[in-house]
This record gives sequence, C-alpha cells and structure tokens, in this order.
Amino acid sequence: MIILVILRFDSAVLFVSTDTHTSTPSQRSGGQSITLAGFSVIWTRVAALVATGLLGVLSFAYLFTTFVQWDDEGYFLLAYHDFLSGRVLYDQVFSMYGPFTFWAAAATARFGPGNVTHDAFRWVLLFAWIAIAALMGATVWRWTERPSLGLVVFLLAGSNLKGLAKGVGHPQTWIILAAAVLLYLGIDWISVPGKRWKAVSTGFLIALIVLCKINLGILTFLGVAIALCLQLRGRLARLSLAVLVTSAAALGVVLFLRAIIVAERYFALAYLGSLALVVGLALLQPVEHRLSSRSLLAFLAAFGLTICAGVGLTLALGTSAHALFRSLITEPALFVKSYHYPFWEAARKSSLLLAALGMGIAAAVAVKRRALQARPLPLGTLKVISGAALLCAFCYDHRLVLTASLLFLCLLIIEAPPNSGAAYSNRVLLASLSLLFSLQLFPMAGEQADWATLLPMMAAAIVLADGLDCIERENLALHLPRWNVVLARSTPFVLMAYLFLSVGTDALMRFKRWETARSLNLPGAHWLRLPPAESATLRDVVYQVNRDCKTVLMIPGIYSISLWSGVPPAEEKRFNTWPFLWPAEVENKELPDLRQSDRGCVLTSDSTYLFFKHFAVTKGNDELLSDVRNTMTPIASVQDFKIYQGSQGKN
Repeated sequence: MIILVILRFDSAVLFVSTDTHTSTPSQRSGGQSITLAGFSVIWTRVAALVATGLLGVLSFAYLFTTFVQWDDEGYFLLAYHDFLSGRVLYDQVFSMYGPFTFWAAAATARFGPGNVTHDAFRWVLLFAWIAIAALMGATVWRWTERPSLGLVVFLLAGSNLKGLAKGVGHPQTWIILAAAVLLYLGIDWISVPGKRWKAVSTGFLIALIVLCKINLGILTFLGVAIALCLQLRGRLARLSLAVLVTSAAALGVVLFLRAIIVAERYFALAYLGSLALVVGLALLQPVEHRLSSRSLLAFLAAFGLTICAGVGLTLALGTSAHALFRSLITEPALFVKSYHYPFWEAARKSSLLLAALGMGIAAAVAVKRRALQARPLPLGTLKVISGAALLCAFCYDHRLVLTASLLFLCLLIIEAPPNSGAAYSNRVLLASLSLLFSLQLFPMAGEQADWATLLPMMAAAIVLADGLDCIERENLALHLPRWNVVLARSTPFVLMAYLFLSVGTDALMRFKRWETARSLNLPGAHWLRLPPAESATLRDVVYQVNRDCKTVLMIPGIYSISLWSGVPPAEEKRFNTWPFLWPAEVENKELPDLRQSDRGCVLTSDSTYLFFKHFAVTKGNDELLSDVRNTMTPIASVQDFKIYQGSQGKN
C-alpha cells in the first residue's frame, strides 16, 4: 500500500512540476494532482517512519546481542576509561587512533570514567547508526528528488552497518558519519560565494577524520581535492590535479605490487581503471564554474587550523611529541607490516562476472561518449539497467559487488544533456570519494570492506535515478511505449519492497534473539544479552579474575574482562593484538614482575590468540605463551579461558 502510494507520488510530482499553467478545463485535473501529491507526501513520510522504526529495531537488536571474541570494544573502552581517569594520552594510554576519537568518547561518557560502559556506548552508537543511514538516504533523496530511492539507500546502507556492532567505541563510526555529512553538504561552494560556510564545514569535517584516523583522513582529502580540481580550469588547477591523481594512482600501484593474492590485484586494477576513466571523462566535460578563491581559502584554512588546534590541544594536555609521532605514525606502520586480512571476494566468479560487465560498460562509455550524449534514451536505459543491477547485487552480497561497482562510477559523470552546477559537483565528488574511500579495506578487509561499500551503494542509486530522469524526459518528447516507462519507474519500488521485507524480517528475528537471550548482567552490561552458554562463560571468568587476581596480563588483550571485574591490566602497552606487536619489556620486565607479585595473574584464550595469529604476517610471539605455561601455575579454567598465577600468587 505504502509503496504504491509513493509510486503515485513520484508520478504526481512529475506531473505538477511540468504542468504549472493550465486552462480552465484542466484546472480540476491539476487540483486533483496536487491533492494526490499532498496525500502521497503524507504516506511517504509514513513510509520513512516505518523504515526508521525497522532500522531502529534492527540496530538495537544487533548492538545488544553482539560481543565478539577479539573484543575491540574492550580495548577502546578501557583506553577511554584510562584517558578520563587522568592518564596522559599516547604516553600512558596506548592507541593508534587520533585524539578526536578520545574527545568524542569523553563527550559520550559525559567526561566521567564511570560512564564508560558497554551499554552506554551502545546506546550512543544506536543513534549514530540511524543518523548515518538517514544522511545517506537524505542525500540521495535530495540529489534525485526521488523518495523511493532515498528509502532504498536508507535501508540498504543501514543494514550494512552491522559491522559497527562488532567494534563498539571504534572511531570508524565518527569517520563514516563525517563522510555522510560531507556528501550531504556537497562541494558546489567552489563556485558559489554565498555558501562559504559549506567550505569551512567541509575542511573541518575532513580534519576531524584526520584526527580520528590519519590514513582515512588522507584518502578523504585526496578524494575531495580531486573532485574540486576536476571542476576548475587553468594551469594551477591542472598542476594540482596531476599531483593529486598521481598520488591516488600511486596508492593503487603500491597495492597491486604488494598484493599477495590475485584477488587484491583484481581490485587494484579495477580501482586504477576507474580512476583513469572518471578523471578522463570529467576533464572532457564543459565546465562553467568560476572559482571562488575565498571559499577555497576558507576550506584550506578550516582544514589546517582544525588539525593544528587538535595537535596543539593534545600536546597542551601533556602528550609528548615523541609519543604522538610513535602512536600515530610508527605504530600504525608496524601494524600494517604485522597484519593482513586479504580481500578474497574480488576473485569470486560472481564478482568477476559483474566486473567483466562493468569493464564492458566502461569501455562503451569511453569509446561512444559523444554518441551516448547525443542519444539520451540508450544512455538512460544503460543507467537504469546498471543501477538496478548493482542495487540488486548489493542486496545479495555487498562484498562481492564492491570491486565491480568501482567500474560503474563513470556513469555518474556522463549525462545527456551534460549536468552542471550542484548536480555535476555532487556526482564528481561521490565518484572520486567512492574510489579513495574504498582503499580503507587494506590491510585488514574485515568490517572495513563493508564500510567501503556504502558510497558505491549511493552511487548506484543515483545512476538509476539519472537513468529514470533521462527516460522520463524522452517519454515527454517521444511518447515512448507505456510499458517501457512503467517498467523502468517500478524498479526502485521493487527494490524498496524487497528491502522492507528483508530488513523487517531480519529485525524481527534478531529482536526475538535478544528477547530469548540471557542478560550478561555484569557492571555496565545489563542490556547486552548473549546466548546462555556464552553469558555463563564470561560471568565465570569475571568472577574468577575478581576473586583470584589483583592485576592481570591478558594474552591477547580481552579488556572487557578487566572493565567488568575491576582488575587492572598488568601491561602498560594495552592493545588487544599486542602479542604480535609486543615490546621487549613485556617479557623481560612485566612478566617476571607479575610472577613475583601478590595475586598477579595471566589470562589466556587460545582460540582468540589463534584468531589474531591467523591474520599475522609474522609468526607471532609464541614464546610468551610457552613461558607462562612453563613457569606459572594454572588456577582456573573456564571453557577456552585459563588463569595462571606465579609462585607468590598461589593460595
């Protein structure tokens, strides 16, 4: 019912917008159309509310039924707790993430270490999850003026944010949110002096991403800077573009040369080919923009001043320059050398088939560009088929589509007649940012691969909308067969119907899982519910640690145990994968001290250790486990967990 009304709404709006002046006999028909449009607006809002409710239930159910063995959230929450307890950031609180991560966490916890809990951060993440999906859906709705496609992106992107539940407290949440706001603002300010506040906001948002995670901040800056330079003409703009594109291409070349599996080389080739095609097509488009130098300076000033302010504030709060450089530059480089989770999906048969289709379309666009722009109907049909195919594939398995989706980005650039103004700026920005943002899945293509698909999803929806617009314009001029227009126009509503059903079913099943699960019922984790066996295991481990230990060394760092038990970790360098990055003092100083301390313990989990070791490039430090087993006494065992004590800690 809702979907049919929205379909009528799209048609009514199109009719009203193209028939604003009518003769007296047709005024009644125009009034009925306006009434229908107003009625349909109400139902569109109802559909949006229903979609929001479904996504709210889905996000709640996933957030409060998910706790993964590698415990990223325990690492982040303990670091935030230490920071709010007065420990100096980077000197005493080990982290590879920027200072804004900690300031956002401090605001989330209302600047009190006692408020750093698993439940509290999940509730904040719930609203951030919905806000990200809403911004992406609203951006598509705003750019295309098609509420149906806005709802498709809202549900599709929202359902693909499930990975956030595996890393509560991860700065990726703020990075994705900042990118969503950045896209919503657009970059048409480059030629509109009155929108200078947008330029300042864009620079500020990119700087915040840098202050969360440097590599993603650099990728975002490159994407936005390339999109800006592609809309300008002149020697300086061309020189800047050459430097930026060369840098972006160098990233793809390095990825290709360092790839250890063929799938990653396929991805690198798709990235490089799409980059060349997007830049080439954009350079061939007529540009009517006049550079607003004040807006550009405002953008660069906001970017630079925000970063300087962030670094300056961090140093003013006691962080040493050496610790800041080590944590944000040296340690991340070491992590990249130590860990690698390959992106296998690029070599799957279905992914290769879709990539071959993308290559064919990209080649056709490159060779037949003028012919396609001269004949809007074939171009519109090509866009509708491509956009619909990509969205259907994203609904099936977004990771399989990621590589191929990059090859379709060129369809954002070419239009008949050519786009101009904000529409062109927005599409160039989305194409450029989609390419650079996709590189975040290296070296660890875990949840990062899921997040890398968010922008290509938006691109697919906008390609579909542009194709529909093209066909509808041709229909007004050529009176195409009705079935042809109806078939094309119904595509978004079929997708929306499927997503309402899919997301609704998933939300209901996951919520029932929450209802039937057992509350963890540990300090700060009362809303979190897990299967009875898992809850019992975690509670037993927390009880044993609380009873027998005064301090505990964790191999690897499962720091939620420390937060729930109140027993502090023994190691100074607190990072949950640290057995593969450990400093020499852990074995030479901290472990010997622990053996001699009163109630000093070591907590091990073989399965979690093997999980990290599976992704380690180096063999890891198995000597530590051997030393613990040979020199300390096991005092408790709960499923996979074992607790050891030294001679001074024996009861």
